[in-house]
Amino acid sequence: MQVTKKHDFAELGEQLVASLMQAANDQVTEANNLLASVKALAEDINANIGEHAKLLDDMDGRLRLFGESVLAAHKKFLNGQKHEQKHENPSP
Repeated sequence: MQVTKKHDFAELGEQLVASLMQAANDQVTEANNLLASVKALAEDINANIGEHAKLLDDMDGRLRLFGESVLAAHKKFLNGQKHEQKHENPSP
């Protein structure tokens, strides 16, 4: 029976391979953690966008009603005077 001698360079090569595999696994783990945190952040951003869109829609509706009431009051003021001609467009 012949005994194969393990050379120093072979042991160093095995250590190098093990180190490379560990570094690659560490990077994969870190990338997966980063992906999970980015997904959570994206969900939060989407939720905030939805909430702000609702707030802007509400403000737009209230502003539209206010503008319509101001215009109606202005027309009422102009037409409430004893003018012969009624004003549809309040601009001069």
